[in-house]
Order: sequence, then structure tokens, then C-alpha cells
Amino acid sequence: MLSTVGRTCLRRAIGVRHLSRVIQDHTNQWFESSLPDIERVENVLKPLAVEHLDASEEAWKSAKFPDLSTKFKVLDSCINGLGRDIPSSQLVYLQTIEDVITYYQTPVEEKRYIELRPQSLPFNVNIAKNHFKGLSDEECN
Repeated sequence: MLSTVGRTCLRRAIGVRHLSRVIQDHTNQWFESSLPDIERVENVLKPLAVEHLDASEEAWKSAKFPDLSTKFKVLDSCINGLGRDIPSSQLVYLQTIEDVITYYQTPVEEKRYIELRPQSLPFNVNIAKNHFKGLSDEECN
């Protein structure tokens, strides 16, 4: 039978393993390594450009977003159709349908928080590697 401290250590160990699994799953979902093929991207975007941007069948790739609400409608439908989000930091660079196609063909660079350089972080952010405040090893034995 485990003591109270032993049960606490076991719960924490299981909790940490579960938490790391959950974090890894969310990280894998966030950083997608596979890109949608160009035909699929164009099949989703062409009808959207023709419908929302009044683009012609020949020049649909060069169609510009006339206003923010139209841009939102097109990009929202595109995200739903392709299943890959567009971060808000990239929205300003998407001015035409061609820009959206280029975005979807650009691989996402996986950057883990451990790889971040301290110089690139704000002064009030500090990453502590392997830091876990909890029971000491003596308390778990």
C-alpha cells in the first residue's frame, strides 16, 4: 500500500506524463508538417474568388480583396476548406488570392520554445529548462 506522499508522487508523475502527451498532441496539431497540394488549394480558392471577388475565370489568382469583410469571408471559407489556420500575424501580407496560395504552399517552421534565443524574448519572459517545483526526490521515496 502506498503512503500519502507516495500516492501524491505517483499522481504527479502520471499527471506530468499526461500533460506532456497533451502538449505534444497540441504542438503537432499547431505545427503542420504536410502541405496541401496546389490543386486542392486552387480548387478551394477559385470558386471563392469568382463568387466573392467577382474575378474572371482567367484572372482569378490576381484578384485583390476589396475590403476587410470580403477578405474575412474568403479566408474563413479557405481555412474551413483546407483545415489549416492562418495566424493573425500573416493576414496583413495576404492582399491577393495568389498571396493566399503562396502562404498555403509555404512550410511552417517548427520552433520549440527551448530553441528560442534569450535575446529574441521580451525582457519579462524567462524560460526555465527542466524546472519543476514539486516534491523533492526524498519526499517521493
